[in-house]
Amino acid sequence: MKNLILCLLLLLAFSSTVENANKIELDYDYTVLHLNANWNKDNSLPIQTLNGCNLEWAILEEQPKSVQEKFSKIPVIALKKGNEPVRVWEGNIMFEPTVTIEEIQEVLNELQ
Repeated sequence: MKNLILCLLLLLAFSSTVENANKIELDYDYTVLHLNANWNKDNSLPIQTLNGCNLEWAILEEQPKSVQEKFSKIPVIALKKGNEPVRVWEGNIMFEPTVTIEEIQEVLNELQ
């Protein structure tokens, strides 16, 4: 639980400092943010296939050092409403996603 709270606090700090993020905003209440590193592109999720949400992509190396130091597990996929995180999924020890696109879509469908 402590790790989840820490992750949520980091996400809030990260959300306000994301730079050079690619965004697709379609005026939905929810946004899915995908943070990954260039060297880990093979472990990215195709979030562009999600329905009913805005999309943001951010590259770890393009973020300020203060942000980069906060994330040791990538990719990070965050579902947020405004700047408030609803769900956050971090990569595993192999830097692979711990969630599938289908699972994210299910959460989105339940929230709407």
